[in-house]
Amino acid sequence: MMKAIDLQLALTSVEGGSLVRDAELLAELTGTFKSPESLLQTEEELVAELRHREVRGVVLGGGWKILGWTDLGEIRERNDYIGGLRRRHDDVIGGFWVSLDPGWGRAGLRELERCIADHRSFGIAVGGALTGVPANDPVWHPYYELCVEAGVPIKIWVGHLGIRGRVPLWTENPIPYVDAVACRYPELTIVCAHHPWPFLNEMVSVLIHHPNVYNEQHGTAPRYFAESFRREINSRIQDKVMFGSDYPFFGYPMLFQDWEAAGYKPEVLEKVYRGNAQRVLGL
Repeated sequence: MMKAIDLQLALTSVEGGSLVRDAELLAELTGTFKSPESLLQTEEELVAELRHREVRGVVLGGGWKILGWTDLGEIRERNDYIGGLRRRHDDVIGGFWVSLDPGWGRAGLRELERCIADHRSFGIAVGGALTGVPANDPVWHPYYELCVEAGVPIKIWVGHLGIRGRVPLWTENPIPYVDAVACRYPELTIVCAHHPWPFLNEMVSVLIHHPNVYNEQHGTAPRYFAESFRREINSRIQDKVMFGSDYPFFGYPMLFQDWEAAGYKPEVLEKVYRGNAQRVLGL
């Protein structure tokens, strides 16, 4: 039986390469998250781990320039690899998000369109701090309109980042950035990426206010969630929250232990682990 649907796999494989190609940044992130020294796995090892943990994941595709993805051809190759990975192992890989800097212009838009058509990917992953362009900037509108037309969800980053110092945090506040996108595109399914600290109240407000907005919780060990946010998950936003890991930076045993020790109602935990993603994203 599938235990969880993971809305954020940070694929780091021998065959598909690492999501983070900048060695200095990778060392910083593994130190911040207290990750294993070596994250690299073979495809076979990755698939075996997901099956063992009873997880079906959605991969974050290549790639933002800040992570070391500076060649669009290499980004296409990684997207092709992930598309093939999904076809080979559909039981544990449910799809992928296409992460691109808006500076790629029409070529980037064509790449998103190609991934949706050829690989049945989900939509654009928008990292305001990671690209320097907040989610409500008009430069993103063609990407959103393409995703509306294709009927695929998008991802927008919120909350604190593991990258220290070199990126702004103001772009990651759900109000006004996610709020503005949700108002402009009410037919667009928006999954906010990250635990939303320090913007917890803003995130709860946006989740309650907008029927088309959800939030997966990768990037923070659940033991560190504020008690007020746990109460909201257990009540008003139980249909809006989804599981995310950032695996392999975070391991599944620790994440599951944290979620299951926090006092959530069993029916709420089932929604977070898989029910909401099944209902909203068709996974």
